[in-house]
Amino acid sequence: MPEVELHHVTATLSDGSQLATPWWRLGSGADGPDLLVLAAQHGNEVQGAEVIRRFMGECADRQLRGTAWLVPFANLPAIRHRRNSILLGPEEKGTERHRAHNMNGQWPGDPAGNDIQRLAHALHEDIVRHASHVIDLHCWNKFWATATLATDDGAESRRMGEVAGTRFTWWRAAAPVEPPAQVRDVVMARGGSGMAMEFAGQYAMVEREVLTGVRAVTNVAKMLGMLAGEPELPPDTGIDVTEDTTVVVAAPCSGLFVQTPDLQLEDCVEAGQSLGHIIREDDLAIEEIVAPVGGWLWRFGSHRPDPDVSLGDQHPYSQPGDPLASIVTG
Repeated sequence: MPEVELHHVTATLSDGSQLATPWWRLGSGADGPDLLVLAAQHGNEVQGAEVIRRFMGECADRQLRGTAWLVPFANLPAIRHRRNSILLGPEEKGTERHRAHNMNGQWPGDPAGNDIQRLAHALHEDIVRHASHVIDLHCWNKFWATATLATDDGAESRRMGEVAGTRFTWWRAAAPVEPPAQVRDVVMARGGSGMAMEFAGQYAMVEREVLTGVRAVTNVAKMLGMLAGEPELPPDTGIDVTEDTTVVVAAPCSGLFVQTPDLQLEDCVEAGQSLGHIIREDDLAIEEIVAPVGGWLWRFGSHRPDPDVSLGDQHPYSQPGDPLASIVTG
């Protein structure tokens, strides 16, 4: 059994204070991969922290080889701020002036930079630079289904994406990336492998999403030989999301969109199946919304850009052309 070690990364901030970030290291004592799993680079993306806590239990019970480097609270300042990044105010959307404080694009960090760059540098030097493989856990808004963000490098990054076992996989081609960059790009640039995940929903824990994440991370660990057993792939997983396979269902009129109550993200729908209706604002008539094609619900619900920031952007009032659903035909 591996020993669970609690460590802290200490970053010296611009005001001279020090920030201690806790993390777990589980070493099996046998040669193998160095798998880094980190979450909460953005303070409102919290589900990955619970995924990591539960995965730590999986490793503690039966890890065979390699080392797990587990960082559930990558960006403590943003978590304490309860927002995506540390400078954002109420209902303020990320803009260019916030880019340098977005940890997701600041790796490997800068010891003389702003506080987030200093934190990224400390995490990189103590943890990230040791990783041979990385899984970066994020959450996007609740109107988008959970997905694996995978890189087709023809090697282990591709295999990681293939075994994650999420309904949807969003692929990108392998390409050189100049720092500062995302953490998986930094690991991959020096010959490592990586993937990211986006869970549905921010600011809250959703058990379905957490279970999906634990299965995905465990599957990767099994594929790497760190845990015993074969990856568990539910039916109809690994569906590729592309522009060619995605059909957007747009509002045909103005009014309030009422979703079909027994439908949820990832469900399979048939062409002609009801997705809900709009109560028209001009004459209060009902405008039925049906699926134009059969496929899987990739997005569902009336929303505006960045709905995680503003309750107003989650409001069901829809105007012509507003997205109500997206269906991936597979």
